[in-house]
Amino acid sequence: MKSKSKADTVGTLRRAIDAQQGAVVAEFRGLTVLEITNLRKKLRGVNAEFKVVKNTLMRLAAKETDFGQLGKFFSGPTAVALTHGDPVALAKAMKEFAGASPKVRIKAGFFYGKVLAAADVEALADVPPREVLLARLACGLASPISRMAQALSGPQRKLVYAMHSIHEKKSEQQTA
Repeated sequence: MKSKSKADTVGTLRRAIDAQQGAVVAEFRGLTVLEITNLRKKLRGVNAEFKVVKNTLMRLAAKETDFGQLGKFFSGPTAVALTHGDPVALAKAMKEFAGASPKVRIKAGFFYGKVLAAADVEALADVPPREVLLARLACGLASPISRMAQALSGPQRKLVYAMHSIHEKKSEQQTA
């Protein structure tokens, strides 16, 4: 590669790194073009991209950024999956693909400025989607309020039941 094209590649990688919300570094050995294409399609569905780049160029692009902490993982046949969306969705997609293909092994992850070990990336993949977590939070916050509303309406409800019962007894007495 000429140094001009290397500089362009490093610049493109730097912009991708700056725009990412999360990343997964994976080792791949012996993947066919069809398998890589399928992985890229899957990752596009979760707003992510899969890049196979020379390790030295990736280290140069990541230099002087938080992403540079991953430098030790860029050895051997390494690829990076970068997401511009939900990092959990990326972790799920990569874990699913790595589980289906013994040719791919997750090395590490990078989420919100922190490096995660491979086991942590896989644990992150088991987290429910963001929408489910928000729904659970909303239910958890609403539950005490609805219980309090039911408790406060209890005496009023009992009064209405008692008045209804008295009314029925009086109407039975009058008809008899």
